[in-house]
Amino acid sequence: MQRALIIDDTPSLISEIRHMLKGEYAITSARSPIRGIRRAISEEIGLVITTLKMREMGGLDVIRRLRSRGYQGCIVMVTAFGDASTAQEAIRLGATDYITRPLVAAELISRLARALKKTDSDSIPPLQSIEEDICTQDPEMIALLELAHLAANTDSRILILGETGTGKELLAKAIHRYSQRVKKPFIAINCAAIQESLLESELFGHEQGAFTGALSRRIGRFEQAGTGTLFLDEIGEISLALQSKLLRVLQDGEYYRVGGNQKLKSRARIVAATNQTLRQRVESGDFRADLFYRLNVVSLKLPPLRQRPGDVSLLANFFFQRFKSDSSLAKRFSERALEQLKRYNWPGNIRELEHLVERSNILIRKHVIELEDLPQHIQQAPQKTNVPLGLNVETALNFSDAKTRFEKTYFNNILEQSGGNYALAARMAGMERTVFYRKAKKLLAN
Repeated sequence: MQRALIIDDTPSLISEIRHMLKGEYAITSARSPIRGIRRAISEEIGLVITTLKMREMGGLDVIRRLRSRGYQGCIVMVTAFGDASTAQEAIRLGATDYITRPLVAAELISRLARALKKTDSDSIPPLQSIEEDICTQDPEMIALLELAHLAANTDSRILILGETGTGKELLAKAIHRYSQRVKKPFIAINCAAIQESLLESELFGHEQGAFTGALSRRIGRFEQAGTGTLFLDEIGEISLALQSKLLRVLQDGEYYRVGGNQKLKSRARIVAATNQTLRQRVESGDFRADLFYRLNVVSLKLPPLRQRPGDVSLLANFFFQRFKSDSSLAKRFSERALEQLKRYNWPGNIRELEHLVERSNILIRKHVIELEDLPQHIQQAPQKTNVPLGLNVETALNFSDAKTRFEKTYFNNILEQSGGNYALAARMAGMERTVFYRKAKKLLAN
């Protein structure tokens, strides 16, 4: 009997579908989309039935994530909320069929049989996904990685924003791996770690005798990158003088080695990153506006770990697996310890969590690490208080005004995160595209 998995967070709907398909399929269910995706792949389930509206993750994201992880089975979406555009999007992402409610048992059984037959006859090529290289189950991160995946296959410059330790270089490497330049070099340089007097030589190279100590010709990072990817980390730290020279390369691809007269051409793809707010540095005159706009073609802002508490457990387990010895089982945090880790503010972000896991793996001999085993500053971390986007809790607003302000800020932020792509922003918000568009236009027009 064919196995079928129902992914939905409404028990009554699961029960309804299960009753209709009794005797036709071996039914199992998952009320968490994240767990459902994992089960569908790990248990090799041939049929997945998902709904559109769920709190943890929308059905369109379920389809996309299943296909991006190579799931070859049949996916059918069942919903009462969609329209023609939603159906088209579901099919485009890899759904085999789209069924609207209310359901009739005979029709449901017939449609599922046809969908399974179609899946058997069609070849569904597995998609590669940047998500496979980055541990996350956070909806905001997943949406950002979808944008990164789309941008990876272009030659556009990418600016990665985010606090220290959020994984900017990891994302840059993933973008390179999923680009058409994957077989070309990936060259990284930390602009903040090199003295200003030497950074120009590091980037562009120098000729023998160009300055004291230049005993031979040096090939710079632009030349090393060739037609690959050049990752400029902490780009906000370079001087105005060097910004001018970098701008010339971005404008026409031309540069000279320090002390040289030979014009060189760069065809490298530029990915830059910074933990600073470059717009503020532009306004203060510390960063050239024309260089900022040359770099900021596609902007990807990595959220800090404190805004991704659901990823703490996932990342901790990943690091425990990395640091375990070959002869031992991986350690883990207890539930009490994990709850406290989710409350902690993580000023050092993912890098700080990685170091905590490494320290715990070395110094704590127990298999399960308890709350009492955590460093004191983490044990004593207060409960985070989340103030809604852009709202000051001390400001006296009536409910209607506060709601409008929140919604306006929310729509501004999600459109910025999606790069102005209304369809993607609607999926991130879990809303129908037409509803999202009308709401956004109304809010942002005022």
